[in-house]
Amino acid sequence: LSIIMEQLGLISQYIDSWRWTPETPLSHWMYPASTSVLYLLVIFSLYSFMKKREAFKLKGLSIIHNTNLIVLSFAMMAGVLHAAYTQSQEQGVFSLLCEQTPTAVNGRIGWWIYVFYLSKYYELFDTVILALKKKPLIFLHIFHHMAMVPVTWQWLSDQWLVGSWWCVFVNSFIHTIMYYYYLQTTLGNDCWFKRYITTAQIVQFLTGTAIVSHWFYIRQSENCQGGIAPAIVSYVINSMFILLFIRFYIKSYSRPKTGGKVVKS
Repeated sequence: LSIIMEQLGLISQYIDSWRWTPETPLSHWMYPASTSVLYLLVIFSLYSFMKKREAFKLKGLSIIHNTNLIVLSFAMMAGVLHAAYTQSQEQGVFSLLCEQTPTAVNGRIGWWIYVFYLSKYYELFDTVILALKKKPLIFLHIFHHMAMVPVTWQWLSDQWLVGSWWCVFVNSFIHTIMYYYYLQTTLGNDCWFKRYITTAQIVQFLTGTAIVSHWFYIRQSENCQGGIAPAIVSYVINSMFILLFIRFYIKSYSRPKTGGKVVKS
């Protein structure tokens, strides 16, 4: 037991002292850029490859994949919330709304944002499974997965804390529920709350846009240190997602006798 506690202590120390540097794995811009391009090539190649073939079942793989993302999403949600609470106690709540230093995305809160960034690579496997199952691939799904890898990389590269920690928390919370929904449907169980997941996704983007708007408003007067480029990109992407998800909600749930599907976001 003492060995386990010692190892946990070392892990905790590593997370507390974590820093985003050029030596950090996948920290170079070429990784998110090439991944987004490769993602599109793979998905459209798979789509063409599967056109005249029978769909794969992949039930076991889907169960493992969704279970992994439930656990990972819950860990990121709890981890970043604890890190944000700890920072608010040490530096004040305002430090979560306006970066006090030019290296704000470091330490424990930066570590969980980094884990979130890495998770976006793994989530690309969602679309691979859908393509192999010959499920419909809509623009919203593909655009979201393609965009999130470079967007989350930019948060870390430009040390933009305000919008990033909040997105990690709220997105991971929704993903915990969303992948539970997908796990249940894979197991053949019906879930009554699928339309509320889409509603929560819309609320997620609305709250993100509100936080970024507030950051823009106070940025100069409060001398917030985070980079402005990721804030602009996130604001534009969030606005696009709001419109796309509202359109998807209306199309899926507002028409009679339609069984709307949850978009993996």
